[in-house]
Amino acid sequence: MMRLHFTPADLGRVTFPAEPEPLWEAALAARALGARPMPPAGRRWRREAAPLLRPSMRPLFKLVSPTGRLPDFLTPEVPAPGLEPALEILMDTPADVVQDQLGPYLPPEIDVFMRGLLAGTAESRRALGNAVREFHDDVLVPSGVELERRYGADLALRSRALLQGGVEGLLTTLHPDIEWTAPTLTTHGLGPGPTYDIHLEGRGLELYPSSLTSEALALDVPGRRPVLIYPTLDLPPADDQAVDALSDLVGRTRALVLRALTTSATTTQLARRTGISLASASEHARVLRNAGLLTTHRTAGTAHHSLTPTAHRLLTTGHPRGTLGQIKNLKDISGTGR
Repeated sequence: MMRLHFTPADLGRVTFPAEPEPLWEAALAARALGARPMPPAGRRWRREAAPLLRPSMRPLFKLVSPTGRLPDFLTPEVPAPGLEPALEILMDTPADVVQDQLGPYLPPEIDVFMRGLLAGTAESRRALGNAVREFHDDVLVPSGVELERRYGADLALRSRALLQGGVEGLLTTLHPDIEWTAPTLTTHGLGPGPTYDIHLEGRGLELYPSSLTSEALALDVPGRRPVLIYPTLDLPPADDQAVDALSDLVGRTRALVLRALTTSATTTQLARRTGISLASASEHARVLRNAGLLTTHRTAGTAHHSLTPTAHRLLTTGHPRGTLGQIKNLKDISGTGR
């Protein structure tokens, strides 16, 4: 069990990452490959990912303790988005930090890679960086489409909870195993165990939904905003009739694009969520924007796409009833959207 103690200042500093962070996803996925309880989406991912693993990725797996504990240095605070900035910080971790965090969990006999990592050798650092990059690019990217969609769907639910009930409403509805009794957020584990107290003390809290864990996990490092990883809700699959009706209206791919935008996304994120090319994602976004189903704004040269209220109603009902008169250029969006 964990108890997170809030101050009034912490309630105003609760945040979510706008999209999954590559190094966090790699760390959680490496942990999920062990023989531990997983939610249904995590089990499906594990079956799909297992055939993609290669021996060169083992340095990453060696950092996960038998109990599933992850060293804090594996998920550093990163000033810029993307995997490469995170890998630079990971590979520059001081040797004494690696020793302090890994030492208590290592067996008496360790291999050449681990001895080198503890000593801070360039060869072991490169091996770790290459293992994480390879695992992310060759395992997570092709197998993680459902994980990213569920991440976006969970953020959409949290946004609605925040709009309707404020931060207290958000914290009250995070997960059945997470209990909010002001000013304390209590997480209940899968079984009996020690109780850990985390005092936020004005640092705030970052909430991170994941389909790769069945219990809440926490990172608490002095001087850094604590992170609470919680299981995403196991949402039921979309109604087949609703999916078919929406596809009939706008085309299969454009229906997929609309569902991927339950949480706003850049064009690159949209392409990744739907498994289509960047050019195709841009073109579908243009057509749907012209039809009044999404809006696009640019920040620092990057396009961010969001659904309009009309699109939200379409996704809720799965058919055009009540919205047909509000959709512009219906012929255009249905003619080539399959």
